[in-house]
Amino acid sequence: MKQRIWYIIELSAVVLSMAALSGCAVYDAVNALSYDSNEYYLVTEIRVAAQDYSTHCDDEVRSRANAQDMHRKTRMFAAYSEHLPSNTDGLSAAKTLDEMAQGLTDRYAQPDRVSALFCKLKFGGIEHSAETIQHVLGNRPR
Repeated sequence: MKQRIWYIIELSAVVLSMAALSGCAVYDAVNALSYDSNEYYLVTEIRVAAQDYSTHCDDEVRSRANAQDMHRKTRMFAAYSEHLPSNTDGLSAAKTLDEMAQGLTDRYAQPDRVSALFCKLKFGGIEHSAETIQHVLGNRPR
């Protein structure tokens, strides 16, 4: 009878240890999914590009090309964020950033001239939004 009790106690200890270890592994896996260095890189690239592109707003031809490139970068960011697990807020932010870039690209597609001020304001808004997103992504647990 004593052997059976000790067997149950040992078995219980093993089961509890396994549960604790697997619980830690699940916790670590969830936290590892929270921060994504590629997602952070993409939004940093958008921010830096917006800073650079806003300095070329006086040249309409170059600005049009920059707007198209910015839209490609924001589409890439949204597409990357789309299938990350538990990332609905990140995807929403990426889509908003993409809509901002799409608005600039659409404006350059129209036949009338785009003012340098409009260009600077749009790229400035994209830069500010990317910086905010970057701050949020950077504060996720690693």
